[in-house]
Amino acid sequence: MLATNFHLQLTAIYKAAPEGGYTSAFEELPDVFSEGETLEEAKANLIDALELVLSYHRDQARQNQSHESSTIRETFEFATP
Repeated sequence: MLATNFHLQLTAIYKAAPEGGYTSAFEELPDVFSEGETLEEAKANLIDALELVLSYHRDQARQNQSHESSTIRETFEFATP
C-alpha cells in the first residue's frame, strides 16, 4: 500500500567530528546514527543506517510473532515527494 496521505518527517542532525568528517543521527530515532567524511556522505550513510535498523527490527518482529491465522500484516511504502 502506498501511503500517499501520510507525511513522515525526520530531523537529521549533523555534527562536525573533532577528528574530521561528520557524525549524523535522526533526532527522533536515537538508535539510527552514522558518520561520513563529507555532509553528503554522512547523509547517505544515515539513510543506509535507517534502512538497516528498520530491516533488523522487521526481521526480529517476524521471528518473534505468532503465526496465528488472525495475524494481519500490511506493508506501507512511503515515497519522498
